[in-house]
Amino acid sequence: MADRLTPENAGYLKYDDVLDRLQQRYPAVPRWRVEQIIFAENEAITGGMLTIVPAEVEAGAEEMLARDSAPAQKDGEVA
Repeated sequence: MADRLTPENAGYLKYDDVLDRLQQRYPAVPRWRVEQIIFAENEAITGGMLTIVPAEVEAGAEEMLARDSAPAQKDGEVA
């Protein structure tokens, strides 16, 4: 059986880890600015496309899609 591929092995880093490391290296820069720069750099590299998401995202999205596609309730009831 193949080893499970982790985000780190695939060339991805945890956002919080990147933020923490950069904050430690540049303590005079406000946290919001470090976050803004990380976001901009990610956009420049990925074109804004999500390449990986937590597995729970699919389950949550499926739940919302199922709710959205359910027949409408009468009398304004919400399912």
